[in-house]
This record gives sequence, structure tokens and C-alpha cells, in this order.
Amino acid sequence: MIISELSRAMIEIAWHFGPKGLHGECCDNLTMPEFIALDKVSTTEDCPVQDVGFALGFSKSGATRIVNRLEKKGYINKVKSPDDARICCVVITEKGLNVLRSANSRYLQQMNELLSKMPPQAAKEAVQVLTSMAQSLRG
Repeated sequence: MIISELSRAMIEIAWHFGPKGLHGECCDNLTMPEFIALDKVSTTEDCPVQDVGFALGFSKSGATRIVNRLEKKGYINKVKSPDDARICCVVITEKGLNVLRSANSRYLQQMNELLSKMPPQAAKEAVQVLTSMAQSLRG
């Protein structure tokens, strides 16, 4: 066996919920890194570009490319930091908020459909495990 059952299961789940589009798009016209960056901006007041890079594990120049693409699509605006004018920050636009709301609805619907096919206790435990795994990945 080349791929273990656990590895195959993780791959299937990631494929189901991840970017299936021909161009690696996950939500509307966003790539997964753009989506993660947009989510970071939505939860960080006066978000420095560097924080976007940290969230993605990208360099500042890599984060700048993602930020520039998001700005071009109208999902964020660049602003000067209110604390230090040398720092470029980004803020989410209403269009960006709408994309996140749409993605949230889509993911919740997919997850609820999947959980409805599981025994109730297993579904509850699955939610706890997924949440714990995500928290562990963050830090």
C-alpha cells in the first residue's frame, strides 16, 4: 500500500472541501491563498500586509502579490496604518465580506450534508476533532 487509509481519507476530505476548479479556485474567483488572506484581513483590524504573510507562511513579497490581486478584484483596500504611516495595511470591502459570507454558507452546507450521513455521536465528535485539528495547526 503506497498511501495509507488515513492519508487517503485526508486527501479525499481536502479535495471535497478544497479548490476543485480547473484553476484551483475555491470561492468565486479566489485561489485558496487569496481566500485565506481575505479571511485574515476580515479578522484583523488595520491588518498589516506582513500579517497576511504570516497567516499564509509567505514572505512579505509573496503576501504583497496576494494583497495586490485581492485589491485588483475589489475585495480589499490598501490604507496607511493609523499608528505608523510607513506601514501599509489592508481593510476588507463590502464585496470581500460578501465573498466570505457566500463561502461560509457553502462550506456549512457541505459540512451539514456530510454530517447528516453520519451517526449523531460520530458527527458531534467529527466537529470537535476538526476544530481541534485546526486549532493545533494555528499554533
